[in-house]
Amino acid sequence: MSVIKKAAQDLRYLLDRNYNKKTSLNLVVNHYKLNEKQRNFLQRYVFSEKDIQLHKSKLFSIKKISEKYIVIDGYNVLVTVEAILNKKNLVRGMDGFLRDTSAIFSKYKFDKNTKKALKTVILALREYKPRFVLFIFDSQISHSGELASYVRHKLNEFGLKGDARTSRSADKEIVDLNEITMTTDSIIIERVDRVVDIGSTLHEKMTDI
Repeated sequence: MSVIKKAAQDLRYLLDRNYNKKTSLNLVVNHYKLNEKQRNFLQRYVFSEKDIQLHKSKLFSIKKISEKYIVIDGYNVLVTVEAILNKKNLVRGMDGFLRDTSAIFSKYKFDKNTKKALKTVILALREYKPRFVLFIFDSQISHSGELASYVRHKLNEFGLKGDARTSRSADKEIVDLNEITMTTDSIIIERVDRVVDIGSTLHEKMTDI
């Protein structure tokens, strides 16, 4: 058995016994002398049985978003879609959600990969015809305002009703809105009522091609 599999088993054991995730993750990472990449993988892959069932209970099919108001965890979704398009740094968590494992959020760069990912997301949204989509971006990340402006332009270009804005407390704002939410952030998943895993939808479509 590989080191990462052993580490995942140990972390799952601790989480199923209600140990704090951050504390447990630190313990397992130190015990197996794992690097940052392996740590990021474990953090996004391993969940307790209780959390797995909770996350799955929040899943809302993208096929049902027609005429619905949608809130999008901007950086979370774009980073995940970029990983899908680049075919790297992906893991399907024990809870079924497809996640990026690069943990690059604070170092995120608005570039051609962003534009490609955004177009992919907008085309998918247009197919399922939501009533309104709101992208929320963390204002602490460089060029967030510029990115929000670009998203507004693209939504208009593709004929989708929506908006994009920055927030100093993006996660809290998304949770407080509590609309149908597109994210794979477990903190948000646990605090809103309905979540769409758009990454899984896009990944399946690309796999089928």
